[in-house]
Amino acid sequence: MIQTGEYTCLEIMTRTVEGKKGYVVLRDKEGRENRYEAGKKYYQWLKIPVERQSSYELTSRDAEISLAYLSGCENILEKGICFIEPADGGISLSSREAAAYYDTPYREQYHFAPWKNWMNDPNGLCWYQGYYHMYYQYNPHGQEWSNMYWGHAASPDLVHWTHLPVVLEPQKEVLEQADIRKGGAFSGSAVVLDDETVFYLTRHLGPMEDGEETVQQQWMTRSRDMLEFEPEKLVIGEHPVGASFDFRDPKVLKVGDVWYMVLASAVDGQAAILLYRSEDMEHWDYVKPLVTEPEEGVRCFECPDFFPLDGSFTAWGALMCHRDVYGRYQMSRYYIGEFRDENFTVKSTGWFDFGSNCYAMQSFEHEGRRIAIGWISDFYGEHVEVENGAYGSMTIPRVLHVKNDRLYMTPAEEIYTLKSERLYTGEKENIHLEHIAGNSFYSEITFSENTDFNLLLGRDGKKEIRFIKEKDFAGICTSGVKSEGISFPADVDMVRDMEIFVDRRAVEIFINGGEAAGTKLFYNSGTEGCFVLEAERPEAVTRAEVTKMQSVWQ
Repeated sequence: MIQTGEYTCLEIMTRTVEGKKGYVVLRDKEGRENRYEAGKKYYQWLKIPVERQSSYELTSRDAEISLAYLSGCENILEKGICFIEPADGGISLSSREAAAYYDTPYREQYHFAPWKNWMNDPNGLCWYQGYYHMYYQYNPHGQEWSNMYWGHAASPDLVHWTHLPVVLEPQKEVLEQADIRKGGAFSGSAVVLDDETVFYLTRHLGPMEDGEETVQQQWMTRSRDMLEFEPEKLVIGEHPVGASFDFRDPKVLKVGDVWYMVLASAVDGQAAILLYRSEDMEHWDYVKPLVTEPEEGVRCFECPDFFPLDGSFTAWGALMCHRDVYGRYQMSRYYIGEFRDENFTVKSTGWFDFGSNCYAMQSFEHEGRRIAIGWISDFYGEHVEVENGAYGSMTIPRVLHVKNDRLYMTPAEEIYTLKSERLYTGEKENIHLEHIAGNSFYSEITFSENTDFNLLLGRDGKKEIRFIKEKDFAGICTSGVKSEGISFPADVDMVRDMEIFVDRRAVEIFINGGEAAGTKLFYNSGTEGCFVLEAERPEAVTRAEVTKMQSVWQ
């Protein structure tokens, strides 16, 4: 039975079983029934009014339900939606009652992840009226990429996120012709004004295989409460001459009195970040490519960003279909330089995450900090699918700086509030923690000299993930998994200090105060972790700490 509490709406995504005429039935406590048709070719998004403090029975007939939740309470930004699990008899689970649901070996405990199924790029990151908001690419129906929705979560502190209602769905043409068309609400960004937020996103519509018939257009919408969006308005309908059909992921900023938008594409066969300008945020004129990437084997950029930082301007983008000399797939590159008279002069460039499981990172500014969050992706096919599992999660928030023409990224200070039981503190010795209950922990190591070392961060039978410093190499190495044989070098001359966040299947490493950052997936079938340091010169370890991390879902 569903207990509505203070909620006033039941949202259900449902599709009919092939060859049937499916529907769902909602029966109230007086026994009155209402039937709602399921989607024929794709999932129908039902929004059904319900009474507060009432009980309902939810059943389906020849229909499958991929996602169901209660919404519409007065303090929903704080309380969040209440999830319904029809398979469990319609039990209601609020966001804050879901700790046990998340407490599995393949679920992060302090990284944001969806309730279940697929997520990818962060969208519309911003601070608005007391909350951080994160929208994200979402397939509520399975643990694989499909037609795109926008999921939504909010947080008062960048750490504890509350699940909120889905805000966008695929176009009508996609829903009605899902057997021959694909698309949906692709990635975009947000601009916060005084009393509203303006969103920009790409709408994709095309055949099942991308090609010249694929249409990608840029749309805008507005919201005053971050929950209900105004009707979308088309602002850029066609890509410029010479640009490919890959034409997406708008990010908007203001420089002086002019609004600029950067878009991901390719021009004349080279990956390019395109620059547009506007005086009113609605009418956009193409300027030129802001950045053109000379690297061969790149289909296009994805998820670009562009912003001022520490006296310079920084651009970045993800390199689609590219493999570097080490075998890393779809890395992302940053560019630091000057922006004058709508010309961006690049002074330096580099990879912004050496682990190559961080993609589509997006940034925003709040109270003097440039904060970024990226999608923890799986480009090596290592995801383990389990019932009610989730594909994808988000990195911990990072604070950005430019130092010596290099992009530095450090963990946002809020993440340290999750530190709990200290497992180890020491110096001038190797470390052997073979059984860390929960496998969600933080560690910090400082070295007095450039010693070689081997650091085991995860083991599952014959599978391992390590950080190795050996002669001229410093980076992540894996064995027994699909990314075995690929090197993940950190591009640093020496390792002076490290911060390491292990969270079940996610590992994030920060080196030398943010000089390099690396994100790597490692699926461990158990909930015991390990931290084993073998240094060539243990006396070079001037300080080491290993601490458990609390779950944000408790």
